[in-house]
This record gives sequence, C-alpha cells and structure tokens, in this order.
Amino acid sequence: MKNLGEKNDMKNIANKSKISTITLVLAITLATLFFSLPIVTAHDPPVDIPTYTYLTVEPNPIGVGQPVTIVYWLDKLPMTAAGLAGDRWTFTIEVTTPGGAKENMGPYTSDPVGGGWALYTPTQVGTYTFKCTFNEKVLSQMGPTGILGSDSVYIGDTFLTSFDTATLTVQEDPIPNPPSYPLPTEYWSRPIEGQNTAWASIASNWLSGSHTLGKVQIDGIAPNSPHIMWTRPLQDGGVVGGTRVGLDGTTYYDGSQYENKFMNPLIMNGRLYYTLPLSDSGTGGGYICIDLQTGEEIWYMNYDGLDPSIGQIYDYESMNQHGAINGYLWSVPGRRDPPDTPWNAYDAVTGTWLYGMTNVPSGTEVYGPNGEILRYVLNADNNWLALWDSTQHDVGLHGALGTSSSAYQWRPIGKVVDMSEAYAWNVTIPTLPGSSSIRKVIPDDLVLISSGTLPGIGRSSYSSEPYTVSAISLNPSTRGQLLWSKEYAAPAGNVTVSFGPTDPDPATRVFTIFLKETISWAGYSLDDGSLLWTSESENPWNFYSGAGGALMTSTAAYGKLYSTGYSGTVYCYDLADGTLLWEYNAEAGFATPYGSYPLGITAVADGKIYVNTNEHSSGAPYWKGAKLRCLDANTGEELWTIASHGASTYGNYGSAVADGYLVHLNVYDMQVYCMGKGPSEITVEAPMTAIPLGDPLVIKGTVTDQSPGAIGTPAISDEDMGLWMEYLYMQKPIPRDAQGVTVKLYAIDPNGNYQDIGEVTSDIWGNYGKSWVPPVPGDYLVIAQFEGSDSYWQSSASTYFVVGDASSASQLLEPAQPNGPEPAEATEAPVITTELAIIAAVAIAAVIGIVSFLALRKRK
Repeated sequence: MKNLGEKNDMKNIANKSKISTITLVLAITLATLFFSLPIVTAHDPPVDIPTYTYLTVEPNPIGVGQPVTIVYWLDKLPMTAAGLAGDRWTFTIEVTTPGGAKENMGPYTSDPVGGGWALYTPTQVGTYTFKCTFNEKVLSQMGPTGILGSDSVYIGDTFLTSFDTATLTVQEDPIPNPPSYPLPTEYWSRPIEGQNTAWASIASNWLSGSHTLGKVQIDGIAPNSPHIMWTRPLQDGGVVGGTRVGLDGTTYYDGSQYENKFMNPLIMNGRLYYTLPLSDSGTGGGYICIDLQTGEEIWYMNYDGLDPSIGQIYDYESMNQHGAINGYLWSVPGRRDPPDTPWNAYDAVTGTWLYGMTNVPSGTEVYGPNGEILRYVLNADNNWLALWDSTQHDVGLHGALGTSSSAYQWRPIGKVVDMSEAYAWNVTIPTLPGSSSIRKVIPDDLVLISSGTLPGIGRSSYSSEPYTVSAISLNPSTRGQLLWSKEYAAPAGNVTVSFGPTDPDPATRVFTIFLKETISWAGYSLDDGSLLWTSESENPWNFYSGAGGALMTSTAAYGKLYSTGYSGTVYCYDLADGTLLWEYNAEAGFATPYGSYPLGITAVADGKIYVNTNEHSSGAPYWKGAKLRCLDANTGEELWTIASHGASTYGNYGSAVADGYLVHLNVYDMQVYCMGKGPSEITVEAPMTAIPLGDPLVIKGTVTDQSPGAIGTPAISDEDMGLWMEYLYMQKPIPRDAQGVTVKLYAIDPNGNYQDIGEVTSDIWGNYGKSWVPPVPGDYLVIAQFEGSDSYWQSSASTYFVVGDASSASQLLEPAQPNGPEPAEATEAPVITTELAIIAAVAIAAVIGIVSFLALRKRK
C-alpha cells in the first residue's frame, strides 16, 4: 500500500495479510470499538489524516476467462458510519493488462467498515497490474446518534488519498473449480449436505398462499408414479358399517365445502404441516408436524392461535448474516377477523411462538425474491400505491438501528412489532375510476387494476355497465406511471365476467377473462390491453366452474391455460393465441350424473398436472371409480391414475408437492397419502457349495419395497403400480398379472473377466431367479443390480460361489478377503455394457468385499 498524505514520504508496508471477502465482512465487529470512545465536536483548524489502502486479488494465479475477486479496504473505519447511516469511503481501481491497456473500475462505495469487493475476468495470458486508489474524503456527516466515534477525528477533517497495487498472473490453463456433486441415484433424505448445491434443482417447499397461487409448484420434481410412501388417518373415514347407520354403505362426513379439512398443508425442509380437525369441523384439533418421507410425527401442538396458513423461508443477506432463516409458520388473520388481529410466527422446527406483527395492511400478497412476504396496497381515492414488506428494516425486526453492527442482524424473536409503517416504497399514481381494485401483481413489471363493477347477472352487485382495466408500472425507474388504461363494454347478453389466470412470460404476456354464460375464455395483452383471442365454448357443465366458480378449476403454467370443472374435461389452451392444444376426459358412465367425473386441479408441478374428482357437497357413499390422475402438461397424456376422491378444491388445501412427493387427502378413507419415489432393497443368493464345471446353477433373490408404509412388500413395475397400491392400501383385489421389476445380473470370474449373466424380471411375490452355466472353474463374485424406476430408487447386492473342475468334490466357498491380491489381468474380451463394466471395475480395483458393504450400508 502507498500513503500519499501531505508531508509524508511514500511508504511500503510488506507482508500484508490476504483475506477473503467472507473474512473481510467479519471485521465489522471491530466497528463497535470506536463507539465507546470520548466525544468532542471539532478541530480548529481541521487536520489532514494519512491513510493506508490495502488490495488483494485472488485466486492467483488464474486461468484465462476465470473470474478473480478484488478485495480492498482502508486502515481507518469511516468514523461516522454506523448501521445504515453516515459517511462511506470511495475507491477506484485501475487495471493494466499484459498488453499495456488501461481499464477503469468504480467508483465503489465502501461498507460501514471501510472496504468492499469487485469481480474481474481476465482475457489474456500474462501479468495484470491492479491499482486501487482511496479518494480523499472530508468527514461531513454526524453519526446516527449525533456524535462521532473518536476523540481524535472530527467533522471537517480530511482523510488523505492513498493507494495500493497488486499483480495477477494469468495462465492458459484454468485452475480447478471446487468439487461438484451429482444428483442422487439412491434414496435420500433431508438435510441436504451443504456442498450438494446441485440438489437444489430437485428439492422444493410448498408454502401455500401466494407462493403457490394457482396451485403451481415452480420448483423441484414431482411424482412420476402413484407409488405410496405412507398413509396417515386424518379422522375416521370410509364405510361406517352396521345394521343401523351404515347398512347402506354410508361413509363418514368429509367436511365437503364449508368445514374443510386438510386445509393449507405446508411443506418446508422435508417436514409436512397441517391442521387436525375437531369432530365435524375442519379446525380445532391441534396442529401437527410430520416427516414428509416417513409419516412419523415430529411434534404436535394444541393451543389457541396455532393455525398457520402460510409458510415463509427468508433468505436474510447482510454483511453479518448470510443464508435462509429457519422456516416460519404464519398464523394469519382471516377476512372476518378484526383489522388489529396480529400475525403470529411459529418456529417450523419446534412449533414455538417466535414473534408477532400488528397492523398489517390489507393488500395483494406476493413473495419477494428473498422470501419476503409483500403486500401491494392500493389507495385509489388518494392516488397512491405502496409496497408493504414483512422484513422492512425500520420497524424493529433487526438489531439496534444505527448504533452498531447489530443493524445488520435479523433479530425479531420475542417481539410484537407494529407494522403499520413497514413500507418499502410509496408512489403517487394517476387518478383511476371508482371502485378500483388490484387484479394481478407482476413484481418489477406492472400491477393490473380493474375499475367499476364487473358485468354479470344473477347477483345484485353485478352490472351491465362498462368497466375499465388499467396497468400501473412497477419498474423501479417508472414506478407509479400509467402504462395503459382501457374501457371494455359489457359483453352482449348480460354475460358474467370474471378475471382468470395471468401469464407474464415474454412469449405470452396475457391476462384472461372467463365468460360464464358462454363458457369461454378471452385473452388480453398485458402490454396494451388489446383483445388477443377468444376460445370456443366448453362443455356446458363448466358453467358452474371456470375462473370464478366454486371449484377454482383453472390455472396458468408453462405458457398454457388449463381449465376444467364439472364437465370432467381438462382443456389446455395456448396462452399466446388461444389455440386448444388438447383435451382430456374422465369418463364416468353411470357413476355420476354428469357422465364424467367432475375434476379439480389439485397441483401443477414438474411438467405434470394432478387432477382429482371433486364435488361441492359430496354424497355418502361417494361415487365409485373416482381417481387421482396425473397428466402430461404438454400433451394431456394420462401418465398414471390411482383410486382417490378429492376434497373440494376451493382454496389452498387438499394437496401439496415438494421434494418429489405429492401429499393429498383421499376422502374415500379420510387418510392423508404421500406419493413418491421410495427406497428399494435387493438380495441375491447362489449355491454355497461348489458345483462341477459345466453344470448350471440358479442365482436367485428378492426385490422389495422399503417405503415406511409397505416395508418388505414386493417391488412392482410402474405400469402396474396404481392397482398394486390399491391392493396394499385400499383393500382392493390383488392384481395377479402384475409384473415385478427388472434385475441385471453379472459376475466377475476367477480370471477377472466380466460375465453378463442377463436380465430377469421379479414376480408378484418379489422373487427372481435365473439359471447360468459358469464358463471356467474357480471363485466368482455375483452382483445383482436393480437400476430403479419411477417408483423406486436403485439398490444392489452381491454374493459368491465356486465352480470346481468336473471331477472335484463339493467344497465350502471361501469368500474373497479384503485387501487381497488383485485379480489376474483379463485374458478375454468382456461381455458387458459400459455401465456395468465401470461398477465391476471399481469392485476389482479396490476391495471386492466393499460391494457387499455398499448393498448393506444405511440408506440416507
């Protein structure tokens, strides 16, 4: 570093420490040392203060095209910088390339402890030189407490310019990146080890509320099979039985439409949460947390107030904290509660009350990029639009503001905070027609507002007057400006209008309107409000469904509009032009009065649509033959079905999808079902006495399901999984023609050659077997591999046998010993696939006994 203060000679300070960005931010704790020193107000006259700039560029050396981190800081802390206020230092960086060209970076404003960082990517081989200059600074601001932090530094004092230099060696070959770990091929469970970052693509949470608006899971994977992991009773269900009440097959009451059960299930970090019913009510029976994969209870709470309806995982990022906070379960007041009813946050791990918020304004709710719960608040009468933020800094949810580093710490525990002023911004908007309300928010894009009473018949609140739709900008640079406003005439014939799904994708950018009496859809441009398309009429039964119907049976995903309802038909439209892409019908024959099974969309995830049979007020007994159906979202192909009758889909309850599992309530038996890919186990056996060369032997074993609800039952093919699960869990007949799974068998012979024994399919009892004639005498290692399916994760096992020459007597097999001599070099071409060769090669090169250990190791 170089000091250029007046009357000071240039000095070189050697052996400076190299620190990473992470280490640098820890220095913020040093700032507290300066806030307890004696206080005075000014020098007369002000003085000049020498400074020292420090600079590191890492890693060094680096390969062409690989980024480096430039870290810079000053030896002096900004004396008035405390918390969120006060002075900051500024830096500029000059880069000299190996060819002598100059590049300028910055200016950069420091953090409260006087440093910062930047990224740079070199493009040439050779030596780069970096020069970081601290720009002279006259102290001009008082600290947030009205004082300074040192008895030797005052307002008006000048911190003099200084600089430091560093060189970077850039080579042709890249340096290695940190290790990356592939996606799992075996059964896994949470927590996901912190280095397995790629696993984020398959993991997910279901937070309900606006996070899953339209019941769309935008993250992770979802079941490709109806394989059941476990079931758990929600209440008494199924057929009552008996000579009085249940002789006619009467079933237990499911809550139907107005006393809904299994409301707002949440999934966070591999845990499932839901409210238990009390008698015929949908609530009041306490709140339970269970393990998503096993169905085992983790905790149960039964006290007033704990009835969460939404979840939150908040990623708090500051100079002192990084990463997501343990999940919050939010008990949120309903629309009938008094406006001052508090929000209460409970710990997702224990159920303990954590903190509360009062005076939360009404508004249109979304989740922010870091998991903030946001509400857009419109006051059309006074021409303003504001964004309320559940994590706003200025309302006491952080540490002490402005006095120390605690301003950068998330500290809400134990508080009840008044959130009436927790607004991130507030802007003036143009005058809008009366009765304006928000219809859709697209963060950082626009808010869609309708004015006037929507056209319609049958209710006194509807009218036949025109209505207006306006778009207000949410772009930070134009926030509050009117993008467009358009008046729409009421459709001819007194047609009821209701807003449907919206898709902000650049390829579509459309909002939809459902026209009830014509049972059709219309798409309008988000950019100017113009009509883009109208659809043909749907089945008449969808008169009772659509965007505004009781079943809420439409949603938008993947650039498509999905619409269904009492018709039992799923319609898929291209949102760009309204083209009908496909239809799917759940025919029912005489089972229902509709000719089809009425359908509701229970979830959309991972390119699939899950639809269930629903009824506004289900009869007792229920319709027979109803199913949970999984459809390909792009083609409408039926991927799988399983017997299930759904609860009503009015609201955010009935199902949840996360971590590759689908959880739903089946009112046929009032049990919660969890479906997804489960663990498997394979065994393998061979004769334990020597067989003569040339004689066949039988290799046999089992392949079983190890899921918590069916441990040790046979593993069955994906194609037969629905019927098999109905047999195991729903007392249906056993499907005698069901197929098992494919097992691959191969061996390593005494000469180290690979022998492909072949494939075999297990039977309905979970057994498999195959005869084989070994080609040479000696000891053999046999490996059985089940490569997994959409229903099960893979598993493998090994065993040994011995082949004597034609005249040898039977002898007991001695297994190969760990760390024994390596097998002889192969003398003939292996007969095996590349994949199997890799597996067997590992077994030979390391320890043959390890294969057995791998088959028996604890699955995580």
